[in-house]
Amino acid sequence: MWYVTNLARFKSEREALDGLAADAEWLRPLGWRVDQSMRLVFDADICVGEREFPLSLQYPAHFPHTPPSVLPRGDETRWSVHQFGPGGELCLEYRPDNWTSDIMGVQLVESAHHLLATENPASGIPQAVASAHRLSLGQSLRARYLRFLVTRELNGFLAGLTVGTKLTGHAVMLFRPEAIIYVVDKISRSEADVWTNEAVPASLSTETYERQVSILRIPNDVPVPSAANFEEFRIAVSEFGFSDDETFLVLVRDEQIHPFAVFKDSVYAVATVPPHVEAKRLDDGHQHLQSKLVGVVGCGSLGSKFATMLARSGVGRFYLVDDDVLLPDNFMRHDLDWRDVGTHKVNATAQRLRHVNPTVEVAVRRIRVAGQEASEDAESVLGRLAACDLIVDATANPNVFNLLASIAGSAQKPMTWAEVFGGGIGGLIARSRPNIEPSPQLVRRAIENWFGERVATPVRATRDYATGGEGPPLIADDADVTSIAAPAARLAIDTLLNRDPSYFSHSAYAIGLGAGSVFSQAFETYPIDLGVAPEEEKRTLNTEEAGAQLTAIVKLFKPQ
Repeated sequence: MWYVTNLARFKSEREALDGLAADAEWLRPLGWRVDQSMRLVFDADICVGEREFPLSLQYPAHFPHTPPSVLPRGDETRWSVHQFGPGGELCLEYRPDNWTSDIMGVQLVESAHHLLATENPASGIPQAVASAHRLSLGQSLRARYLRFLVTRELNGFLAGLTVGTKLTGHAVMLFRPEAIIYVVDKISRSEADVWTNEAVPASLSTETYERQVSILRIPNDVPVPSAANFEEFRIAVSEFGFSDDETFLVLVRDEQIHPFAVFKDSVYAVATVPPHVEAKRLDDGHQHLQSKLVGVVGCGSLGSKFATMLARSGVGRFYLVDDDVLLPDNFMRHDLDWRDVGTHKVNATAQRLRHVNPTVEVAVRRIRVAGQEASEDAESVLGRLAACDLIVDATANPNVFNLLASIAGSAQKPMTWAEVFGGGIGGLIARSRPNIEPSPQLVRRAIENWFGERVATPVRATRDYATGGEGPPLIADDADVTSIAAPAARLAIDTLLNRDPSYFSHSAYAIGLGAGSVFSQAFETYPIDLGVAPEEEKRTLNTEEAGAQLTAIVKLFKPQ
């Protein structure tokens, strides 16, 4: 109760309002009180001409750091256009966005009188009061349950419609506790001519309800029907050519879009979520990522986050490999959630990438690399990985690493990998680029030697999460995994863009998130010197030896 702890301010507030009441004929004070929430309240009537406005000046608990409210007292009508709804608080010159603790309650009462007197002058001709109140999109939609999303692509398509053009669209409906959002993903000009909204993921329709949308551009001089009366609305839209069985209508008039939803004997004006102004959010270099193909082996907690980050950054093509299934216990660290429980992680991660970036191309294989699989299937996967622009190991499995390192070396492709250490102490990121760093096997050996020299080998996971097995689980939370996935993604982007000079002066880093191993505190990071890539020793054959080998190969193609 500020008025108890700050008696001097309480005295000043009372004296200022008593002084105003003594000097101003328009103010009739009724007295002070404390409401049920122990807030201090000053009741008064403001007289404007022959009309009285009963109001209350309500002081908040944190006054003078937050402003008082001026609101009608027992009157549920609308007094002003500068009011938060009928019976709601007046929006005055002093508000939370410009309030300072030296402003007093008396100034809000004076502001209220100025507003009401201007809008209700003795001449009877109301005057507009300039508004400094600018609602954000979020504020304007807070009370709107039905919403219609207008993407830039849809806005451009509708802008090109001619008057009288009526089309049939297809919308997906996103159901959320606070709103239903309609998103148009297709519009048919004819059975053979269908416009597709490229901003909307095609996979979205598999997870949502669908609804037919009727679209019509009307002349600019024709009024948009009101949703206040259902019968009048039906008559008005029937004159536009709509039938009674069309239940979601979109009227385009000038540059405005007016959606309406019809439910039985009711009609509702649907709020539009306008197209966002296009703004550049990534540098020009990231545009080159769209053509890159990244092979990610392991779609667990680290791999799922890593792949999602790359998709957000503009990587356009993925080849995902994993055989594991998403279980409820995975949610503490995985990028997926209950909507994908029981599905293969690789498929659910692919769907996640498509939802993040609708233009992304994703191929998946539900196979266990370095596991018990058919040789032909394993060979097929390795062949696809060898064709990628970057091979990523997100498994922290040494057997998988050895296989991928061999593929990267033979195909002369860069490889990156990351690992989260147990206990929340940090992790590791590394890469190997052909002819720049040593091979992945030598890089890993250099890293192990670096930790060994410091007698600080970190705790690593020993349990195979796909098949079970002995050993304790890895102790790390979602923040630990995300903290390692983010720099790993940055290292991958740097590798894909072939930056010169690279943003990374080294190609392996031990990243600390807490005390343990080589780390004494959080955010302690150590670059690991890998040396230079050794020159590869190549065995050469003389002419006679080479000829003999070619002869042997030719015999393989001759019928036996």
